[in-house]
Amino acid sequence: MNRWVQIYGTGRKIRAIATYMVAVSVAGFGTFLCVVKEGAFPDSLTTFVYLSLAIIGQHLSVTFPDGNSIALADPVVYAALWAFGPRLALLSQVAAVLTQLFTQKKAILNTFFNAAQFTLSIMVASVWAHFARVTPVGHAPLSQIVFVFLLILTFEIVNYTFVSIAVALDQEHRWREVFLRIWFIQRKKTFVLSHLINMAGVLLATYMGLAGIIFVFASVFVLWLQLKFEQELALKSLEANTDVLTGLFNARYLEGWLENDFPKLSAGQDTCSVIFIDVDGLKRVNDQMGHDVGDLVLGHLAKVLKSVVRSGDKVIRYGGDEFIVICMNTELDKAATIVERILSALKDTPLVRDGVTVNFGISAGLASFPLHSTQGRDLVRLADKAMYLAKKDGGNRYRTADNL
Repeated sequence: MNRWVQIYGTGRKIRAIATYMVAVSVAGFGTFLCVVKEGAFPDSLTTFVYLSLAIIGQHLSVTFPDGNSIALADPVVYAALWAFGPRLALLSQVAAVLTQLFTQKKAILNTFFNAAQFTLSIMVASVWAHFARVTPVGHAPLSQIVFVFLLILTFEIVNYTFVSIAVALDQEHRWREVFLRIWFIQRKKTFVLSHLINMAGVLLATYMGLAGIIFVFASVFVLWLQLKFEQELALKSLEANTDVLTGLFNARYLEGWLENDFPKLSAGQDTCSVIFIDVDGLKRVNDQMGHDVGDLVLGHLAKVLKSVVRSGDKVIRYGGDEFIVICMNTELDKAATIVERILSALKDTPLVRDGVTVNFGISAGLASFPLHSTQGRDLVRLADKAMYLAKKDGGNRYRTADNL
């Protein structure tokens, strides 16, 4: 990444995007300087609190499991704009964005563009705050809620317009499609929640002063801490249930699935098939070519399995050279088709090491719920027995629990 600008693309595309970003930056900072130098800010304590909360909030986002996020700085800036006008809002937002030049090493032009787009968005949205102050209807509690919503909505529309134009130039897509995607479609799960939080910040700051905005910021900060804790817990759980060599689930995950998930599947009368796989010839590979090549065999098989099975299926390294595939909502004949695809994929994509093909195969056994058993552990045991039958018959094939 260039320290001055971060733009992906070549030739005319880069020039078009850079020209657009420079134009917005010049317009935005010109507006910022004109507004900030005229008039007065609130008292020093209020200015300090809003400025501090905005800077802290700009570096903290509440990120939900679906990837959507809510910036903690948003309710602070909206509250400043509504209660004190554009000067404090601009100072808080622009200062918060510019600090990212040093804290996150963001590219200079990108940072100035972000600060400028926020500046222009704040100025357009400030019309609603001004209108609410100068008209009698704007002082009614219900009307204030309407005006606050319009202020936030206007800010977002203008802000996402600037962003979507840059994205449309970069991706060479229609601007309207890009705008709708990044403003609503990607945020639809958190759209209402983010607006409620922002409106709460504005209204509490209006009626409770600094205590109100601090309360809202603290509440969202607690939510941020909770989600961060849950994400770290989920990551640790994933690491504990993941095989280091292959990146697949491990035996611990299988135990948890049999204990917690299989009973739910059984109660719902859903079908399920278990494929038990053992590598043919791994000992020979280890003895003749070394254990590092044996590890490559396991990794290669893991990649093939992940490429063949469906997204909802579970691929597990059970231990050593044994793998298990749990095929959800799959009857025996469909599971057999999956095994045939695995065998075919291994044949079509051999493992080559230093120009030498590493020869190995697999033996597989299949068992299905509820056809062969209604108990999860029994399915694994029956699939294991069927696998040994396939190995006994020469390997590089599969057998089902029907053959037992």
